Amino acid sequence: MHTKAKLSIITLLLVSTAANAQAASTQPPAKGSTYRDTAHITEIRILTQRVNQPQQICNQVPGAPAQAKAQPKHPYGGAVIGSVAGGLIGHTAGEGSGKDVATASGAVIGAMVGEHMQKQAAAQTQAQAPTMVTQCYYVDSWVERQSGAIVTYTWHGRTMSETLPYVPTFHAGDDVQLSVTTALGGHA
Repeated sequence: MHTKAKLSIITLLLVSTAANAQAASTQPPAKGSTYRDTAHITEIRILTQRVNQPQQICNQVPGAPAQAKAQPKHPYGGAVIGSVAGGLIGHTAGEGSGKDVATASGAVIGAMVGEHMQKQAAAQTQAQAPTMVTQCYYVDSWVERQSGAIVTYTWHGRTMSETLPYVPTFHAGDDVQLSVTTALGGHA
């Protein structure tokens, strides 16, 4: 093949490729196709939502006193028990006629000791401090949370808004990529 003929074929191929590329860029995309374009962000309004996060608060407060020992029905029970015990001890300690004196002395001393012990036990029961118990309750704690954003942008001279379920990372003044899908509309 001649060199001139080869150059003609190459030139023809280049011209037809350039014409096809230019025609593709000026024609609108086919119905249902998706393409990328650029939009300019003009405003971003952050959406917030009030959410209740109840907080538990616990305190130590005085409660009921510890289980108190039952008070004797007879206030002289300690004296009676003490006199019997003291009398038995005194009876074993004495001899002869001194045995009666030792028994009587043991009974009197035992009654006094028994009464004293009963009074001490009653005083300890009454003076016992109440136990501390934990009392908890909840209080409302309202917080503001970001829940999304309304983004306003311009695209081919038109202003549009879109609500996003998240807070975007771009800002007003930025240019962002759009994913545009074509679809057939209704009657004009």
